[in-house]
Amino acid sequence: KPTAPNLVIPIGVVTVVSASVGEIFVRPILQQQEYYGAFAKTVSATLPATSTATAITFNTTTVSNGVSVGTPTSRIVVAHSGLYIFNASFQISATSSSVKDVYLWFRKNGVDIPNSAVIHSLDSGTAKTVQSRSYTISMNANDYIELYWASPDSGVALSAIASTAFSPASPAVVLNVTQIQQ
Repeated sequence: KPTAPNLVIPIGVVTVVSASVGEIFVRPILQQQEYYGAFAKTVSATLPATSTATAITFNTTTVSNGVSVGTPTSRIVVAHSGLYIFNASFQISATSSSVKDVYLWFRKNGVDIPNSAVIHSLDSGTAKTVQSRSYTISMNANDYIELYWASPDSGVALSAIASTAFSPASPAVVLNVTQIQQ
């Protein structure tokens, strides 16, 4: 069986009439190509100012077929129209001891997507947590999605963590994109 991105295409079945006689019933089923991409921000980031929407940039592409990092590198561009699911994970940390909120959301073609925000509260100077968000979005060819973040407090970061003797590195942000319908 081939591995992705190669497709398995069933073309027929053998029907057995007897132990020595059979027929091949050919019926190709061509599966439609679906597009995907996996992207990461492998460096830490802080906000340039409080209460200011800031785009998250990507510096690593793990795998990609029809979905790519655009220009600027905050844009994730789809080459083909369809329905896509975007799964994002943000590793956020506190850099000061007060309670602080972090806002994370999606933008499509430069416009905030209504009801896409998630808010996470960090409660100590050593807090680290992962916040995930999935969103299903109808996209036209060459549309793009961006992830944004903001906080009313300057004491937050998107934290990439270096590898250790017992663990691989952990990116600050991971985004997986899968086309689920053409």
